[in-house]
Amino acid sequence: MKAVTVTQLNEYISKKLKDDYRLKNLPVEGEISGLSKSGQHYYFTLKDQNCMIKCAIWGTVAAKIDMSLVENGAKIIALGDISPYSKNGTYSFSIKAVQAAGVGDLAAEFQRVKAMLEKEGLFDSKYKKSIPAFPYRIGVITALTGAAVQDIRKIITSKNNYTSIIIFPTQVQGAGAVQSIIDNIRLANKLADEGLTIDTLIVGRGGGSSEDLMAFNDEGVARAIFASEIPVISAVGHETDFSISDFVADVRAETPTAAADMAVMDTTELYNEIVNNRRRLCDSMSYKLKSERKLLESRTELLRTNMINKASQTRNTIEKALITLRENDPRNIFAKGYSAVLDDNDRIISSIEEIKEGTTYNVRLRDGSFTAEVLSKERN
Repeated sequence: MKAVTVTQLNEYISKKLKDDYRLKNLPVEGEISGLSKSGQHYYFTLKDQNCMIKCAIWGTVAAKIDMSLVENGAKIIALGDISPYSKNGTYSFSIKAVQAAGVGDLAAEFQRVKAMLEKEGLFDSKYKKSIPAFPYRIGVITALTGAAVQDIRKIITSKNNYTSIIIFPTQVQGAGAVQSIIDNIRLANKLADEGLTIDTLIVGRGGGSSEDLMAFNDEGVARAIFASEIPVISAVGHETDFSISDFVADVRAETPTAAADMAVMDTTELYNEIVNNRRRLCDSMSYKLKSERKLLESRTELLRTNMINKASQTRNTIEKALITLRENDPRNIFAKGYSAVLDDNDRIISSIEEIKEGTTYNVRLRDGSFTAEVLSKERN
């Protein structure tokens, strides 16, 4: 048996495709998915209910057509040629012209579910729960393998050495993804009800096409997120991807990495903040103590001055009182030549009216006393 090489086979198929006039200037209707741009070129998938084909719009063509028609979820009629690639045995559809053909099925379903849930109030801010600032455990509902779960683990463990992680291995695309996501959201809440601390749930996956992300646009998934007693961070796809889960969750993160970043506090930053606050508190206490010490010293000095002044005033008052007492001391008065006249009851006679003629009185002097009889009296 004589065999052909792979190159010969691919080149033969490629030539057949190129030579088939029915594959030239071919109008194809489908829905755009997985749109991306590299340099000036655009790449996406055109699909219907059963199949899909890879497409390309080269930069020279893109400059000549209305690229506003080319967006994820848009249904278009594209005119182009089948372009085979013999090296890898594949082919794609090189588009030369585009016209609108309505809204794609995925986009229409997205808008239907979004409008219904929004009308029911599932997006209202009053239902949004706060994400705990100091979580003990983070629940992650995503695929067990892949970049998303690795990024989440890396960010959380690098930022926080206190918070633990529990992974709920979840199918996030394809048949069964919707039920897998719902079941794990319910499981996390059941475990929390039974006493396992789960402070926050991260629900999501990495980037992908519209088909890859469609499970997170499902009504059932949205209702499961809304019913979760545990606060939910939705982290689906890339920054430009929006899902129904994003609207119904308590917080939307642009990417799984961003979700991990917002889910935990940086313990290093927290430690530094505590150290800085402690330093500021110590400085404040030191300043307060110095101020209070100065105030105490000032008030002590004021009290001392007031006590000295009060003592001086009291001393002056006492000295004045002593002078008055000395001046009014009868002994000092007697020393000046005065005397006191007393009756039989030792009562001092202070008026001539009290003197009775023929009565004897006791007269006291500085150095003694004598008895005198009144022979006569005379008024002044």
